[in-house]
Amino acid sequence: MIFLSASIPIPGREFYGTEDVVAIREAVMAFTKVCMEKHLPFYFGGHPAITPLVWEVAKDYLHEEFKTLVHIYQSSWFLGNTPKEVEFYNNVVWTEAKDSILESIELMRNQMFRENKTTIAVFIGGMKGIMDEYDLITKYYSDVKILPIATTGAASEKLYKDLGLNNSDLCDNYSYVSVFRKYLVNK
Repeated sequence: MIFLSASIPIPGREFYGTEDVVAIREAVMAFTKVCMEKHLPFYFGGHPAITPLVWEVAKDYLHEEFKTLVHIYQSSWFLGNTPKEVEFYNNVVWTEAKDSILESIELMRNQMFRENKTTIAVFIGGMKGIMDEYDLITKYYSDVKILPIATTGAASEKLYKDLGLNNSDLCDNYSYVSVFRKYLVNK
């Protein structure tokens, strides 16, 4: 299973101003396209800026396989405050709401990773949650292949640098469909 960690930094939050919004959108849509075309199952936490982007591409693949390919996790903390596109997903996992938003998100992430044996984790744009999800997924799956798309900036670029990677596909290549075909399909 493939994990997608992505978000667009918002004003007042960490990494705001370091992101490339167009690149984030293009990368998320390219990722979804490649996964749908190649029938690669993936899951993600339903960030409100990412859920509609995934749906925008995935809706063109509304065959039976869509039901098993895309899994979205949402904390019940956000019930009533999710993008309208959430209702179109067939595989939504609602996790328990805790006493705080941070506890609720942590519970959602732990459940998400426990329930999905992950071989590849893709990181696009993002805020502090990217770093949190990287730390957590590598605890669950020490052999997971990490793909931080540095061209999208923000937390993913920091993660790429922190890991000391030297991969021009991840730090210079904006041809996201070809990047994802190379790293997701030819694994």
